[in-house]
Amino acid sequence: MKKKIFYIIIAVSGLGLSSCSDILDQEPLDSFADPAVWGDLALSESFLNNCYTKVEAENSAGVLFSNYTDESYHMHDYGTSNYTQGRVTCDNYNTGWTEGKGNTWAHYYGGIKLTNQFLEKIQQTPTLRDGDEEWKKQLIGQAYFLRAYFYHMLYSFYGRVPIITKTYSLDSEFTESRAAADDVADFIAQQCDSASKYLPIQYKDENDFGRATKGAALALKGRTLLYKASPLFGTPSIDKWKEAAAANKAVIDLVDDNGAKVYSLKQINNSEEYAALFIDSHNPEVIFEKLYDSKGISGSSASFVMQAPAGPGSGYGGWSTWQPTEEIVSKFQNSDGTPYQAAETKTYKILETVIDPATGEAKKQEKNIQASNINPWSNRDIRLSASIFTDGQQWGFGDSKREIELFEPAEENVIPGKDSRVGETWWNGTKTGYNMKKFLNPDFNTYDETIVDTTPWFFIRLSEIYLNYAECQIELGNSVEALKYINFIRNRALLPSAKGENIRAEYEYERMAELIFEGQRFFDLRRWLKLESIYNQQPVTGIKIYKYKDGTKIYHHNPETIQQRAFNAPKNYWWPIPRYELRRAPQIDAAPYE
Repeated sequence: MKKKIFYIIIAVSGLGLSSCSDILDQEPLDSFADPAVWGDLALSESFLNNCYTKVEAENSAGVLFSNYTDESYHMHDYGTSNYTQGRVTCDNYNTGWTEGKGNTWAHYYGGIKLTNQFLEKIQQTPTLRDGDEEWKKQLIGQAYFLRAYFYHMLYSFYGRVPIITKTYSLDSEFTESRAAADDVADFIAQQCDSASKYLPIQYKDENDFGRATKGAALALKGRTLLYKASPLFGTPSIDKWKEAAAANKAVIDLVDDNGAKVYSLKQINNSEEYAALFIDSHNPEVIFEKLYDSKGISGSSASFVMQAPAGPGSGYGGWSTWQPTEEIVSKFQNSDGTPYQAAETKTYKILETVIDPATGEAKKQEKNIQASNINPWSNRDIRLSASIFTDGQQWGFGDSKREIELFEPAEENVIPGKDSRVGETWWNGTKTGYNMKKFLNPDFNTYDETIVDTTPWFFIRLSEIYLNYAECQIELGNSVEALKYINFIRNRALLPSAKGENIRAEYEYERMAELIFEGQRFFDLRRWLKLESIYNQQPVTGIKIYKYKDGTKIYHHNPETIQQRAFNAPKNYWWPIPRYELRRAPQIDAAPYE
C-alpha cells in the first residue's frame, strides 16, 4: 500500500496496521530487522519512508543556512553564533538547534545506516503480485538516492568522510578512515547513477508524489560535481568542469515518454506571481521537495512563526527570527537592471524612541541622523519585494490585510509602527528593519488552529540547475552559452538581459537574487572561498524608518552593528568532526581543526 511521502516518522510497532491484511496476523514487530518487514513490500516501503525523515527541510525548524551568510541575521541565535562567531571546534560542533545542523555527523550517518540496511535486506523481499517487481526497483532506486543525498550533505560540510556501504554489528571492527574528497564526490555520483537506473521520471500513482525521481538523482549528481569542480573541494580542472556541465545539462534535457521537457520555468508577470512560485508544490521547475500533510502528522512549515512581522493580525504575529540584512537588500538591482545606488542623504532631527529591554520602558531622546525621504525599495528587481518584507508593503489574510508598519516615530504624537521594534510587541520586532517574505502563503489563515501550514520546501529546482550549468560554461570559457541560461533566469524575473560585460559578476548576482534564503549561498560562498571576505568586510546592519506627523517617512541606514561576525580561515570553511566520533574511531583525522 503506497503512501505519499510526507516524511512521516513511523512507529515500528504500528507498521503492520497500514499494510495488507495478511500482515495483520503477524507477531508485533520489535525491530526493523524482523523478517516480517522484509517479507512484504509494503512494510519494506514503510522502512524506506522512515529513511526520508533524515532529509531535513529548513522550514521545518528554527535555523536556516542563510543565517550563516550575509542574507540573514538570526535574532534568537539558536546556536548559530557558534559558527558566525568562529567558535566551532571538535568539542563545540553544534551550529544550530536542528538535528541536521546541531549534530550533523550523527544525523546523516544515521540516515546512511538506515539506507545501508534497506539495500541489504530488500534483496530478499519477494515480489508476489503484478507490479511488485517494478515497485521493488523503485524502492531500491529511492534508497540509492537517499544514500547519495546523505553523503552529499556530509561531503558539503566535511569534504573528506568515510564511505560506508554496509551495516555493522556491535562486535564489528570499524577501520574506515576519511576518503579523499574527490573519491567521495565520485561515490555520490555513482550512487545517483544507480538511483537513476531504477527511478521513474514520474510516478504513475499520485500518492507517490514527492518521492525521489530520476530527475532528482540526476540533479543531485549535477550539484555534487559542481562542488567537486570548485576551489574549496580540491583543484579545479577543465575535466571536472566538463563533467559537471554534462551532469547538469542532463537534467535540463530530460524528457518524458512523449518527448516533452520534464522541467520548465513558469513565467510570471509581477512580484506576487513570482512569490507564489515558492508555495506551489506542483511548480513545474521543482525537482525535489519536502511535502507536509494538512493535518500536521508529518510536521509543518515553521516559516510563519520565524518570518512574519511581529504585529497583530492573521498572517502576522511572527518572531522575526530570520531577518534579512541591509547588506543583502542593497545588492538587489534596479528594475532596469542597473546597480542600486542609495539616495543622497541630509541631516534630520528626530525624537528617537529607545526601549529598555529589562523593563520595557520607552525613553525618548533627540538625535540628528543622515537620512533620505526617497523610498529605497521602489523600482527594484521584483525578487526583492517577493522575498523580503519592507515597510509599507501590503500583507495579511482576510480582514487583517494592511500595510506593514516597520517605522518608528520621528516626533511626538506619532503612533509607533505595529510591527516595529518600538511597537506593542517590540521584543519580536525586527532589528534590521526587514522581515523575510519568501515561502509565506498569503492565503494561509494563522488564526485557524484546525489547519497547519503545508508550504513545501524545495531542495532542488530547475533555476539552480540552469545556474549550475551556466557556472560550468563560464569556467570552460563558453560565455555565450552561459549567458543564455543566466538570461533565462533573469528574464523570468522581468529584468533586461545581461550582456556578458562582466559575466562572472552577472552570474553571481543572479545566483544570489534567484536562490536567496534557499540555503545555496552558504555553500556557494564556501566553495568559492569567499565567505571569509563576507564575514570580515562589514558587520550585519539594518535600516531605520522614521515617520512624521504629516505622514512623511525618512530612511536611515543604521550603521550600528547588529552582529559582528568572525571567520577563522581556512578551517571555518569546514565543519568540525565531533569529539565523540574521534574518540570512537581514532583513525579518523580531525583536520583542519586539529
